[in-house]
This record gives sequence, C-alpha cells and structure tokens, in this order.
Amino acid sequence: MSAFVLQMGLLLVCSSFYSQNPSQIDVLTTDDGLLFRHVNSVVQDGNGLMYFATSQGITRYDGYDFKVYNSDRENPFFIEEENTGVMLVDDTKESLWYLANDKLFSIHLTIDSVKHYGASKNIKGKVLRLLKTEEGSLWVITDDYWKNQDHTAKQYLQKYTNGRFEVMASIPRNNRGFSNLVEDQNGFLWWSTPNATLKYDTKGHLLATYDLVKYDWYGVEMHFTVSFFDSNNTHYYFPHQGGINSFEETNQSSTRILETEDEFFYAIEDHQNHIWFAGRNVLKRRSPDGDFVDYTKELKSNFDFTDINSLFIDANNLLWVSTDNGLFKVRIGEQLFTTVFKSENAGWGHTMRGVFEDHNASLFALCESENKLFYKSVSGRIDTLHLKLEDGSPIKLENAAGFFVPNASKTEVFATGKTLLKINLETGRVKDYKGLTRNIKVYGTNPMIMLNNGNILLGYTLSRLLIFNPKTEESELVFKPEELPNEIANLKFFKQSEQANIVWVGTQDNGLLKLNLNGTVERIYDSDSRPQISKNHILVVEEDQDGSLWVGTYGGGLNHISADGSTVKVYTKSQGLPDNNIVGILTDDKNNLWISTYNGLAYFDKDTKIFQNFYTEDGLSHNEFNYSSFYKSPSGEFYFGGMNGLNAFKPEAIIKTSERPILHLTGFSRYNSKAKGSFETDYNQTKFSNVVLSPYDQYFEVNWTMPSYFQNNKNTYSTKLEGFEDRWFYQGNSASIRYNQLPAGDYVLKVKGKDSRGNEAASMLSIPITVRQIFYKQWWFRALILMAIIAIMYSIFRYRLKQALAMERLRTKISSDLHDDVGSLLSGLAMQTELMEINASEADKFKLQKIAGISRNAISQMRDLVWSIDSRRETIKDLMERMQELAEELLLPKDISFHIDDSNIKNPNRKLPAQTKQHIFLIYKEALTNILRHSNATNVNIIMLNDSKGCEFIIRDNGAEKKFYKSTGLGLSNMVMRAEKMKGNLKFQKSNGFAVHLHLPFNM
Repeated sequence: MSAFVLQMGLLLVCSSFYSQNPSQIDVLTTDDGLLFRHVNSVVQDGNGLMYFATSQGITRYDGYDFKVYNSDRENPFFIEEENTGVMLVDDTKESLWYLANDKLFSIHLTIDSVKHYGASKNIKGKVLRLLKTEEGSLWVITDDYWKNQDHTAKQYLQKYTNGRFEVMASIPRNNRGFSNLVEDQNGFLWWSTPNATLKYDTKGHLLATYDLVKYDWYGVEMHFTVSFFDSNNTHYYFPHQGGINSFEETNQSSTRILETEDEFFYAIEDHQNHIWFAGRNVLKRRSPDGDFVDYTKELKSNFDFTDINSLFIDANNLLWVSTDNGLFKVRIGEQLFTTVFKSENAGWGHTMRGVFEDHNASLFALCESENKLFYKSVSGRIDTLHLKLEDGSPIKLENAAGFFVPNASKTEVFATGKTLLKINLETGRVKDYKGLTRNIKVYGTNPMIMLNNGNILLGYTLSRLLIFNPKTEESELVFKPEELPNEIANLKFFKQSEQANIVWVGTQDNGLLKLNLNGTVERIYDSDSRPQISKNHILVVEEDQDGSLWVGTYGGGLNHISADGSTVKVYTKSQGLPDNNIVGILTDDKNNLWISTYNGLAYFDKDTKIFQNFYTEDGLSHNEFNYSSFYKSPSGEFYFGGMNGLNAFKPEAIIKTSERPILHLTGFSRYNSKAKGSFETDYNQTKFSNVVLSPYDQYFEVNWTMPSYFQNNKNTYSTKLEGFEDRWFYQGNSASIRYNQLPAGDYVLKVKGKDSRGNEAASMLSIPITVRQIFYKQWWFRALILMAIIAIMYSIFRYRLKQALAMERLRTKISSDLHDDVGSLLSGLAMQTELMEINASEADKFKLQKIAGISRNAISQMRDLVWSIDSRRETIKDLMERMQELAEELLLPKDISFHIDDSNIKNPNRKLPAQTKQHIFLIYKEALTNILRHSNATNVNIIMLNDSKGCEFIIRDNGAEKKFYKSTGLGLSNMVMRAEKMKGNLKFQKSNGFAVHLHLPFNM
C-alpha cells in the first residue's frame, strides 16, 4: 500500500509539471529600486528603455538606473500632473504621449520638453482613451460632460492631424463615461461605449453597431465591454459577469471561450501566438490550440498585489504585468527542460546522485535525501526499488553510494555502501562483498567506473585502489604497497582514457593524476605543476576527441589541458560560466559541452568559446546541481541531477538561435576641477559622436545598458580601454566604469556584454574618447614659447650685433684719428726737434735728442695700439704680418736673426676678438723687448703649434741674461695677467736660452 501511495505521489509530482510550462517570472518592485509601487502602464522606446506610468509620475528604466518625471519643481524633469495612466511612444517624433488626470501630454524625449494638449488643440474635454494605430495615426476619446452637465454633453472620437485634434465622430454622453478604443487587423476602430460597441473607419464613418453585452450597473442598463483583436482578427470581449467570449461578426454570434467568474480587462498576444488575458488579480494564457494556463498562483508566489493595471510585451518578447505593488516580468518561451523525481517542496527537495539506466531503459537515480533508489519506467511508471540482502534483511544505500556501474547486460548494478554491493535491478536483492570493506570510504562517495575490458575500478586512496572482476568476483590492487612512492587519498573521479591502460584520476587535494593501470603515476597536474591548473580539488574529468582534457574543479572553474599537456586554459565566471564549481560534464553529438554547476547549467560551444547558461526560470528544477549526478542515455537524452530531481533534455532541442541582445550607451558623467562641478550627458537624448575630455576633468564615468530585462542582474560585461589597457577586464553585472585622470591622448573604450543565458550582445560598444592636453603641454603653446625664445634670442643677437658694429666703427674711427692726427703731431714733433738739434748747442742737443727719441717711441707705441684696436686688422694673418714687421723693426737693427714658423696655422683668415689679438701681440712685443734688453741673443725662433687641446705660442732665443742688468719693471707679470685673461697659461724657460711658452685654449 505504501509503495502504491509513493508511486502515485511521484506520478502526480511529475504529471503536474508536464501539464504546464514552468514559471519564468522575474519581478521589479520597490525593493529592486522601483521608485513607486503603483504602476498603471508600461511602454518601451526605440532605444529599448522602459517607461512606467505611476501614481507619482513617470519613471524611465534602463535596467539599472531610474529617471523620474514628476511635479517636483526642483526636479529638472518636471511634469505638471503626476497621476499618469495610459502611455504610448511615437518613435518617429521621439515623443512619449501620456494621460494624467484625464489630460493629454507629450514629452519630447530628446530635450525633455513637455507639451499639454487642451482646448487650444481642439481637445473637447477630459481625455479618456489614447490609441496609436498600426499606420501611426493618433486617436483619443474625449468627454465634455464636466463642461456641459446636461443633455448636450457628448463623447468625441478625435484624430491628431496637423498639430490639432480633429473631431471624427461623436455620440451623446449618458450617465456613465465608460469608454474603450481598439483597432482590429483591418484597420477599423472599435469604440466601446455604455450603449453599444461601435465600429468606425479611419474617416470617422460609423460602419456597424453591436450590442455584445447587457448588464445592470447600479440601476443603469449597461452595454459597455472591453474588446481585443488577435493577429487572426478574432474578436474577443470580456463580459462584466466574467469569462471570455469571442464574437463572429459575419453571423453576429458569440462563443464562450473561458467559463469563469473572473472579469477580464486586458489582453495581449505574444510572438508565439499565445494570448494573455488579465483581470483584476488574475493572469491566464491561451495557447493557439485553445488551452488555458493559469499564472495567477505563480504571480502571487512572488509578491502580493490587488490589481493588474496593464499588459505590455517588449522588444525581447518579455511580458510586463503592471500591478498596484510593482511589476512582473514573464519570459515567454517554450518548455526547455523536463524534470523527473522532482519534489513539490520548495528549496532542497529530492537531492539526486548516481544516474543510470537498466536493460529496459528504465531510469534510475539515488534520492540522497530519502536514501532510496528511484526509478521511472519507459511507460512513465515511477516507483522505488526496495533493496534487501540475500538473507532478506533490508539495506539502505549510505552516502558512500554516489556512483553506480551497471554490468554488461544492465540487469545488475554495482554500488558502494559499507562495502561493495551488487544490486539486482529486477528484484532489488543485494549481494555484499564484505572482503572489500577496507577499500570503501563509508562517509562520502567512492569513485567507481567500469573499464573497457569489463572490470570495475574502485577505491578512495591509491594504496586501496583495486580492480574488481564482476565475472570471477576476484580483485587485485593496482599498486603493490612496496612500489607505491607516495600515498594519495580522497580520490574523487575516474575517467578512462583512449590511451591504453590510462585512467585519469581526480583527487580532492592533489590535483589530476595520469594513472597507468600497470601501477604507475605518469603525471600530476596541480596548482604547482607546469603547466598549473586552477585548483587541486577535481570533481569531474572529460576527455576530448583530440585527447585534450576538460577538468571541472571545486571553486576553480573549468580547466582545459591541451592534448600534449603543455598548456592549460582556465574558464571561470569572468568568461561566462554561471559558477566556478563544476560538478558534471557531458559531450553532445556536436562535440560541445554541457556543464552542471552549483548555480545553473551551461552549454559551451568550443568553436566560439561562448557559454550559454540556463536557470530555474528556463525550467530547471533547481539551480544547484550535484557531484556524481549526470548521465547520457543511449537514446541521446541528457540527465543532470541536482537538489530537487533530475533535469532531462535533448541538446538539439535546447540549442536554438537566440535573438542576441543589443548594447546601448546610456550616459556619460565627469567632474571638472576647474569648474568645480559635475556634468552629465544623457545619450538617450543626445546623438553620440565621441567623448572629449578637458585636462581638468578629474574623473569620468561611462554608463551603458543591455535591454534584456529578464534576470538582468545576471547580465555580465567586460571592458577594455584601447590605448591604455592591453586586456579585457571582467566587470560582472556592473553597467558602468570610471577612470581617473587619464593621460592626454586618444582612446577607444570597448564594451562586451552577455545576457542571463550567456548570449553575447550583437555587437560591441566602441566609444572614442579624447583627453585634451593641458594648454602648456600642447604643441601650439610649445611652438609659441619656442617662437618667443627665438624672438628674444634674435633681439639679443641684433642688439649685440648692433653694439659690435658700433664698437667696430668706434674702434676704426679712434684708430684712424690716432693714426692721422696724433701720429702726425708726434711725427712733426720729432722732425722739429731734429731740425732744432742742427743749430742747438751741445748742451741742448742731448735734450733735443732725448725729446726726439721719446717722440719716436711714442709714435711706435701709438702705432701698435692703433693696430690692435683697428677692426680692419682682425685676422690671424694680420696678426702674423704685424708680428713679422715688429720683429724686423726691433731685432734686425740689433743684428739678431729671427724665424717665424706659422706653417701649423689652420685658418689664417679666422677673425680674432680685439682683446685676444691685443693680448697676444703685447705678450709677443714684451717678449721681444725683453730679449733686446736682457739678453745677448743672436737668434730668435717664434713658433705656433696647434693640437687637440689648443695652441702653443713659443718665443725662444739663444742668449743668456745680462749679469749687470737688473729689471725693476712689470713686464713678466703683465704677460701672465694677459694670458690669464685669455684663459691661457704662460710659462718661462731659462735653460738653454730664454723661452716664453703661451698655451691658448683655442686653435690658431
């Protein structure tokens, strides 16, 4: 009896699941940032942004941030009326039309300007309804009852034409102002009124009048009802008494579609041609076959509400249900997964491990929470296999039973309990092998596989690892104790390789072992090996067709080891995995991977390297999957077990081409230290070209969104700033990034995105960013500075040139005047004294001779001075010629021969500064004078030598100093002083004659 009850219970659990699609509902409430709970209507603009009409204004939502239009005058997005209702978007004019307190307004979305449409636009009174037809025209129903509260009051059907609302039709306004306006598939307008339902063409001609319903409304006969037309132009209407009817216009007959006391007010058709009907607090969906599914209970399991106010389907086929307590988001999709052995208990229900099939294709799995072996037959019968030992005593599978290995005929299965067990799948009779107890870990799962030769490999340490022969029931250890180099315990997973005798062994603490069944460990991959893997705790291994390995870790994501073992590529959440704990891997017929984790199921395309992820909203029984709980059946069915039952599917039925989401730039903000303020740009309103930053912008922030609003907290993004970063950075769910004080230059910010399923965005965002250089580092500023420096240097050069030219002219004038005037006077004086000497007495002759000598000496001194300052005699050649003349004048009369060696002079035409020329000449003259006065020399050599360090000027004689002559002059010290002024060095040599060595720091 108990088995029958369990069977029926499980059958009810599964059958209830199969009868309807799983709940795929997400919510947006004040807990999620919604600014006011009461939402009256929902629309979406061409950029994918959502707008919610609430009792406290209009809220724009981009998936992350909210922008509020309300009557707060300090709000830059001010609107006059807050109690907003019906809205619609006119993308051609970038306008949002809405009703608020029975008034009509529009917001120009690019500039946030608000316009009121009242009497000046020919609005006849209160605006009750708003409609945009398929061809784009705008219609309203107006009511002037509150202006004319008598029998003249009317309701008007008005069309927006050339900036005004033209009256297309009108009817008398009776006791009630109920009104509704819809369009059918042929473009006709259906106006529901308290008296009847009226059909009009677009020119305002009344085509038909239908009395669809009749009921009493507080003592007044009422004929008002709400109509809806589907894509097949089927006319649905909703009686006040409840239920749903369809109306056949050709024979004017009605058909009852749904019998219920619930009254409906809203309807919408999705892309799968399901029709969603909403009442005050009920939501139902009708399939194209006419079957209804009630979603009311599933809605209320998320949050409580009293009224449903509208239905809307966005560009991603997401159904938005607005209520008085927030928004529901219902993903409209097909059933992707079926579940087996699922419990109705919330949270952890039937936790499953060890999945396999018998020879009848019955599906078996261990329910760990119930400690029972469940099975489901091909006919759908679900039951428990009752286990008993050969002596008839019952036995339970302990935690050790995580792996099940059927025999070749699949009539029996091997598992582990306190020892190795063999279970008969028909009778449940169990044989235990007590001799193998020491090879079994009682607390925790024991890895076990059947090898290609039919033997079973089991054991939880290397020293206790054994091969068991099911036919002979004999076993032998893989490692001989004396030959085992190091003990490794806590073995977790076995996978036989295509290589002969090789088994890959995942461990808890020691990474991945390449084990040769001959008793050797050929290689170890761990976190310290080269190459290294991300974690040492291995939960699952899958060998690829090319011999490479896919290794699932506990906390380290998915590792791909190349076939030659030289490289390891790690995939984690930053690459798109739903979680970094990998518990199961199966390969499909396209050689792609299905990966179960602690937070969702992932499909990995090896070619594109893209993960597509699935969660409970896709039909999974639970997001957390179990280790050692996955199986691929011979028929191609995949099973992954988790915390509540098994999830079954065929890969080819799951993977379909999904519409890829669109990344959209939403805004840009920056802080300018010079202006001491923040600046924001809304790119939903401004056309984007590029971002230009001032050098005074301390930071900037870029915001984007991906209008994929279902589970948008699972959308993920990666960014790279080209020109500044050389790799991609994972941003998680954050849809913004901030940079501080970027160097001047040109950059491109690139953004990639994935939605909650792992679908990559259709294209990357590429945002050009230019950071301007601060003015004093810009080329034009540097050019100005350079030009200013050049101008200053040129001015200085011109000034000095001017001064030099003036000095040269002055020197020339002085030398000319001295030569012509003073020289003439001195020559005349000398001649006069000589003439006077002829007639003078002997006493006077001596005096006159002395005067004449002084005069001629003065002439000589003056001639040397004139020569030294004359700017017309500035070259080295002029200096040498003057030195030659002076030597002839001074030495030859004294019978002293001389030789001037100037053959080493490099550039005789080089000009010498006047001071340098004067100093050299006067040192030369002083040296010759000293030779005449103090030496008895007969020969003088004057030599000029140039080398790399400068010039050597040598004046050498062959005489000796006169003993009786004692000098009291300053000639030598003056020579030293003049040498120092030229930054030269003067030395005297008194051996072998007398020599003057003048070293100059430049070449002659």
